Amino acid sequence: MRELFAVWTRTRQIVLIAVTAAIFAGTLIPFKPIQIVPGLTELRPASVIPVLFGILFGPAAAWGSAIGNLIADFFGMLTPASAFGFVGNFLYSYVAFRVWRVLVRGEITMNARQIGIFALCAVLASLVCALVVGLGVQLLGMAPFHVLFFIVFINNSVMAGVLGPILMKLLYRRIDAMGLVYDGGR
Repeated sequence: MRELFAVWTRTRQIVLIAVTAAIFAGTLIPFKPIQIVPGLTELRPASVIPVLFGILFGPAAAWGSAIGNLIADFFGMLTPASAFGFVGNFLYSYVAFRVWRVLVRGEITMNARQIGIFALCAVLASLVCALVVGLGVQLLGMAPFHVLFFIVFINNSVMAGVLGPILMKLLYRRIDAMGLVYDGGR
């Protein structure tokens, strides 16, 4: 739990929060007009970013994903449900990071085993995100839980599961060479 707040005391981690937020918001905003449930959710190919960056940048990506989602909501879907989107996207990134850290040790190679683990991270993180967003939106009386839960879960799982391993293979060595892969906050 301490690591979640420690990132706010390190300049490099704050920069990664900002970069994650900017990239996530920048990839969400163009898809805001393509709404699946008007005013609540849209087609989201950008859903790969919280999982991918979560694995690479750790807690900084969780904060950046939450902030990026909130920024994107200002471009068409800012409602009281945005608070649940903030928490849901934070957990979406953080759960993926924690599951990956438990199951993978050492270098990221994206071999068959790691691709499977990446998919598992995407599915588990998507479940948590969909649960938070779905329950929150239902509590606000904006949409039934089962509708939004299913849409968020499928969209996040598919986008992250399909695009994530490809992007990880392309980005990992470059990001690692820059010393930006999360190392426990050192």
